[in-house]
Amino acid sequence: MLVSRRATHLLLAAGLAASSVTCGDENLTRPTPDTPSGELAVAGPPAKINMNRQPPANALDREVWDPSTQPRVVVRDASNVAVAGVVVTASIANSPGTLQGTATATTAANGLATFTDLGIAGTGQHTLRFTTGSVAATSSAITVNALPPEATMGKWDPPVAWDIVPLHMSLLPTGKILAWSKYESDGTMGMPRLWDPTIGPPTTALMVAADTMLFCSGHALMADGRLMVSGGHKKDDRGLDVTNIFDPATESWASGLPKMAKGRWYPTVTALADGRMITVAGRDSASAVVLLPEIWENNQWVRLTGASLKLPYYPRQFVAPNGKLFYAGERVKARYLDVDVVTTSGRGQWSSSTGFTHLWPYNRDYGSAVMYDLGKVLYVGGGGDLNWSTTDPKASAPTATAETIDLNVTGPHWSNTDPMHFPRRHLNATILPDGQVLVTGGTSAGGFNTLSGAVHTAEVWDPTTGHWSLLAGNSIDRVYHSVSLLLPDGTVLHGASGDAGEPPYPRQPNHEIFRPPYLFKGVRPTITSLSKTNVTYAETFTVTTAYAAQITKARWIRLGSVTHAFDANQRANTLTFSRGSGKVRVTTPAFGRRAPPGHYLLFLLNRNGVPSVGRIVHVQ
Repeated sequence: MLVSRRATHLLLAAGLAASSVTCGDENLTRPTPDTPSGELAVAGPPAKINMNRQPPANALDREVWDPSTQPRVVVRDASNVAVAGVVVTASIANSPGTLQGTATATTAANGLATFTDLGIAGTGQHTLRFTTGSVAATSSAITVNALPPEATMGKWDPPVAWDIVPLHMSLLPTGKILAWSKYESDGTMGMPRLWDPTIGPPTTALMVAADTMLFCSGHALMADGRLMVSGGHKKDDRGLDVTNIFDPATESWASGLPKMAKGRWYPTVTALADGRMITVAGRDSASAVVLLPEIWENNQWVRLTGASLKLPYYPRQFVAPNGKLFYAGERVKARYLDVDVVTTSGRGQWSSSTGFTHLWPYNRDYGSAVMYDLGKVLYVGGGGDLNWSTTDPKASAPTATAETIDLNVTGPHWSNTDPMHFPRRHLNATILPDGQVLVTGGTSAGGFNTLSGAVHTAEVWDPTTGHWSLLAGNSIDRVYHSVSLLLPDGTVLHGASGDAGEPPYPRQPNHEIFRPPYLFKGVRPTITSLSKTNVTYAETFTVTTAYAAQITKARWIRLGSVTHAFDANQRANTLTFSRGSGKVRVTTPAFGRRAPPGHYLLFLLNRNGVPSVGRIVHVQ
């Protein structure tokens, strides 16, 4: 059946009218009827633009404005009928500066054009001009202020006291922090503390006593969120064969767990792609280097008799995209460990290649390493102790050099990136939400722990450029036994140092909070809710956020577990996502070898690298 042209116009006008009846701050009216019988007029060409919501009166240079202050205009025809489907363009009206963000918006059925991610680069007073066709409107003035110095340098908070030197530290899935020292303040065996930052300062932390000395153990979070602690302190250079597992849900330690074949002092524990745990290296109860790794499977330890290798303390190791364990250093030659292959020597096998030889030809003792994105490793600093126990060449002073390797490519090899501004050993490297890597503390002087060379200035490495930028300096010497831990709010806790029972190394029972530059660049995106916090691999879930249109990156970072200049648990992935109205749909990595099962901090970021507060997501 044919529909008359007039009838079509009437249907269209009725639809526009129904959708344009609004209330509240939109303050729009129903289109004017054009006949006595109430038939509604079809919108004509745009004749006027009115500001419906003004941009912010004040903003920071290059800030992405909050959604509640993004400008909104309404377009009407000469009869005051809302005009749908026209493109409105924003520009700076009469001042120098650059408009940033998406400068066009299309009117909806009610004539509203809403901008979503605008900001201005350039200080001073500005106004915006909005045009469609030959009609235009001008906003009220916006005063754009210069970014504060902290937007370049970051900022350190004053020291915060602990009852212990928190030189072993883990962020738990509950948001609480578990930490322990070598000694209590009275010289007795250090006991773990469980600190809830939402309750009070660290001095309010609860003691959760363990029946063995956990100092110099290895630790990492398991797939279910419990913390596995491998080995411990019998005496200096002599390790315990015990296993301790802390349950954040019950806030208690498991008892009666199977022991390892050997004691371990300074081992590294790593969660594998399928949730099994592996312990590598350390010294046993007789002070001999432990040559064989042990793997935790079916709630017991199994020795990998085919994988004998002498490694220095606390190996810097990660699960690679191929599912193998990648040993990044400190030794000159990196290696893969296949935990399941069986040879004539037994189960497990190490392998290496020419490209795995570091470019800096010395042992990187007490350097630090991070897997800052899938399969991409940064190794930075280290060296400087000629008495260090290694068969590799040793340097007399720490290095400022840094190297990267990409395990995603065929024939991976170490490449130089820019060196730090300061040589360092006993430094901590921490992955930040924006993809950069923060370096804190350490000493630039040769010898094991020379305090006269303590470095206070922090630095940050940008993987997109390879450059290091100097940041603000903290107030306390933090060298041997210092730690740094990323917190959910995007700050970094940098604390401890000393507590070695030796006078040259003063105890530091405190921490300082570093606030990175991204926290001083304006409004932060917020996450309202998650459709689920327990996800599987290759699953898409929904993040509700009013900032959806401003999100340019989604990343997650595994919860940290740090000691002795290495976070054995932290690693990061840049996630795929799509934007919708008021929501972002995020897709998890496809396999455990890309992100081992466990708990991660999810961050949403805008174009300035400003992150939301992290939300904890569990993948398995």
